[in-house]
Amino acid sequence: MNDLSANGQPPTANPARRILALIALLAIIGFRINPTLLSLPFIDRRPLAESMRLYPDQRWPEYARFLDGVRSRTRDGDSIALLFPIMNWNGGYADAYYRASYFLAGREVLPLVTSDDHPHPGNLRAARYVAAWRLNVQPGRGALVWRGEGGELLRR
Repeated sequence: MNDLSANGQPPTANPARRILALIALLAIIGFRINPTLLSLPFIDRRPLAESMRLYPDQRWPEYARFLDGVRSRTRDGDSIALLFPIMNWNGGYADAYYRASYFLAGREVLPLVTSDDHPHPGNLRAARYVAAWRLNVQPGRGALVWRGEGGELLRR
């Protein structure tokens, strides 16, 4: 059995050094904990939960109602291309796309722009439906299924 440390020296068993290292570790951990998080188990979280529930829809309040309308007029497994006024991924399209994916669970939501802002016209061709919100859709994109809450649902 070799009693040498990784650097070839005998290990030091300095208890004061170990205690200081433990104190330093606990201080680092203690200063990184947000005190507000420690209070969460002891407070009424209902107001916080309600504000968190409404937070995603504060930017575009009628968008959630539009997606509910799209959901009620489509079925699980349907593919839906999402047309949105902001066709820039980080400028707002990503938010709209992920919100649609949440509301339209069970359906395949197809983005029309990639994360690096390139158009994805193949998804428009592959979709059974087009959900267009706050846009004037060109004639010939599909048969109007529903219009409401600032948008249109078209069947291709």
